[in-house]
Amino acid sequence: MKELELTSLLFRLADIGITGIKVHYDGGGDSGAIEQIAYTKVKCDTPEDVNDEIDAWENKMSLAALDSGLYSLVEEFSEDKLLNDIEDWWNNEGGYGDLCICIPSGKYIINNSVRITETEDFFHNGSLLEKAED
Repeated sequence: MKELELTSLLFRLADIGITGIKVHYDGGGDSGAIEQIAYTKVKCDTPEDVNDEIDAWENKMSLAALDSGLYSLVEEFSEDKLLNDIEDWWNNEGGYGDLCICIPSGKYIINNSVRITETEDFFHNGSLLEKAED
């Protein structure tokens, strides 16, 4: 997406009264996806305001339900230009997070959480004969 296309997208969102969007993503096991894109029409001055305003799972303000074309554009840009350039949230144990964007300024924050599994090694030895029952 070129700068002019991005600017157009931000203004299209603003024209329908959207002041912020929250993109929730989740991944693991070598794949990941955007789970939901929610929006708000409440005044948001910062991306942190967007994060506070939208609960991605409880808020019923789904961008997909409002305009599937805008949803697809936001989804594509979010994955290609932002989420693919941060810590790996889709491989192995994966991760999850939220991308919060102010509309129309385009200022954003990403709250990315990466799952990490720790491994502890133990060594045991003995004799099978010691384990045999009489």
